[in-house]
Amino acid sequence: MKIRIMYDNKPTYLEVPDEDFTLMIDADYEDRLSCAEDKETVTRRSPQEIMDERFNKPDYNNWHKFDRNRGMPKKPFRKDDQAVDETDHMDYFSDNTHEETREKKEEYEYCCEIIRTILKPKHSEPFIAVYLDGMSMTDYAKSVGVSKSAISHRLDTAKKNFKKVFPESSTFPSCHG
Repeated sequence: MKIRIMYDNKPTYLEVPDEDFTLMIDADYEDRLSCAEDKETVTRRSPQEIMDERFNKPDYNNWHKFDRNRGMPKKPFRKDDQAVDETDHMDYFSDNTHEETREKKEEYEYCCEIIRTILKPKHSEPFIAVYLDGMSMTDYAKSVGVSKSAISHRLDTAKKNFKKVFPESSTFPSCHG
């Protein structure tokens, strides 16, 4: 069965086997039955009706609430003797690049702090330089004054120690824990 899921006011279709919906249908039916005054009028709904009520409709309402007035801002009023307004109106839109840069810097500092608490400075500094800053092992080895193989060995040790603390990788950003 295909289920339509709305995201950013655009439909996405998901193919799900019919037997996977039985638990959702039963849970919805029991929930509605317990809340209803007239229990005989409550019937089982289709999976699409459940998805529309629980997810698609609230998502659309939230989207519509915040995005309905977006678009090209109105041009300021001008008199006939004034020159035509040739601006691109970009000054009407907020610029949040400073905020994004600040958030990225805070996340970078947070990651560096975690790495420095877990690893010794001998291992954490090359780890940060190579894996977070994107510096090559050769360049880092030259800047510190040691051989490339020493840096490679330190990075291997850092990875082993890091995996002892975090045995599985996480797909969540650092702000989610």
